[in-house]
Amino acid sequence: MQRLNLKPYPPILKFFHSLFLVLLVLLSPGIKAAPFESSTSVIVIGAGISGLSAAYHLKKAGYKAIILEMSPHIGGRIRTAYYPDKRHAEIGLAEFWEHNPTLEIFRALKVPLETSYTSFSSFIHDGKLYPFTQQNNLEFLKSVLTVSELEAYQRWDQQVAELNRQLEVRPIDSKLLALKDISFSAWIKQQSQLSPKTQAFIRIESEPEYAVSWDRISALDGIAEWHIFSGKGETPYHVVGGNHRGALAIANYLGKQSIHTNRMVTHVNSTDSGVEVVATDMATYQQRRYRAKYVISTVPLFRLDDIQFSPPLNATIKEAIRTQTGGAYFSAHIELDAQAKQPWQRDGVSELPILTDGVLGVIYEGKSPSHQNSLLNLLITDAHAQRFNMRINSMDEIKKELLAEFEKLWPGFSHYVKQMTFYRYHPRAIASWPVGRSRFDPLSNELRKAHGRLYFAGDFTEGTHSDGAAKSALRTVKEIVTQLDNDKNARAGHFYGPKSQQ
Repeated sequence: MQRLNLKPYPPILKFFHSLFLVLLVLLSPGIKAAPFESSTSVIVIGAGISGLSAAYHLKKAGYKAIILEMSPHIGGRIRTAYYPDKRHAEIGLAEFWEHNPTLEIFRALKVPLETSYTSFSSFIHDGKLYPFTQQNNLEFLKSVLTVSELEAYQRWDQQVAELNRQLEVRPIDSKLLALKDISFSAWIKQQSQLSPKTQAFIRIESEPEYAVSWDRISALDGIAEWHIFSGKGETPYHVVGGNHRGALAIANYLGKQSIHTNRMVTHVNSTDSGVEVVATDMATYQQRRYRAKYVISTVPLFRLDDIQFSPPLNATIKEAIRTQTGGAYFSAHIELDAQAKQPWQRDGVSELPILTDGVLGVIYEGKSPSHQNSLLNLLITDAHAQRFNMRINSMDEIKKELLAEFEKLWPGFSHYVKQMTFYRYHPRAIASWPVGRSRFDPLSNELRKAHGRLYFAGDFTEGTHSDGAAKSALRTVKEIVTQLDNDKNARAGHFYGPKSQQ
């Protein structure tokens, strides 16, 4: 058999052959190179309160931001469910407390706000309902506590207010910081002047705010959370028509081109000159790449393990992530027949919201036009929420359990229930700091620092409430704008040269 004498390709043919193969792969259907989206000043990961607020403040400062949101939803925990006949109820965040910086954004954007109750709520203790139908917190307290109990409570409340003032001073006193090493419940029980009933009142009013038992959060963070109740208490606000309209107002101000939904961030690669962020389009699984000067991650800390960082996060950050916990929420909306009596009404005044200290969680009233089916909203927390979220019980079993609890509270109530709709959360839906940790400790301080061109924001970096998310946006934007302004001034100085001496 004759052997063929094949000559090797000349170098020039090898080059074109290789180029042809590369182009064939890149242009083949279903095999595409990840395109770079247009560059921007800042990439914000997450379209919750902190992400939207950060992009808003950056735009106000004259810098463009692109938000990458994993879900199709804008607003994070701000979720409003809308039903036929113009009825709606909150699924997530129920109120914005008066010192929340988000309210300033809403007012600037002409978002209509309303308020209908104060910081304290009606509550159930030892099977008895203590209705809040008074005009203010003090009158309500007088209806709950004896004269001596009220005096002791007011002394304690003044003490907590002073401790919160001290928490504004840096560095924090070591004795005050040591309160992170005992639970909020243990610290309260050390306050011997507080009666068992007063202690129960503090527990029942505060636990829904951090969505875990007060045995499982540090005293320091329990003290920090009490600021919304202290003194006259802060006023809670809602967006007229549903809180989600507030999130949409910010999104509309930013513009659709600034918010990319269904983008799951998988990589954050930082260099000395900028940041590259890789995200997967969850609708098409097409990989996208974005470039920016800086990146702000607002996703909850427990989701950071889904992102690959280069350079890797340092050991302190990983420890902060590993040791932080979260509270659990589960929502249920109950539609009632239009003919149903409203047992929560007393002489034309609503007793809602009611803190049930049980399976029903907090009972809020949804918005329904008159003569339409009423709508109630249950915000269930802690162990009951975890159980419902983990799908241990079927929907029918959950409904049966809730109806049984309603019958104990309002006999005959279940006959008027037309429909229940359930909304699950991630088991760690809201930030909390366990005993031994605090939002004020060195791990949290490290988390709030800039890590090259990467910044962390969100309530998990500041505080449990949405005001923590909004404050974290202000913190990060202030630092980034300073850097961007310095970069701009440096470029201008380089272009024009040094100014002549006068």
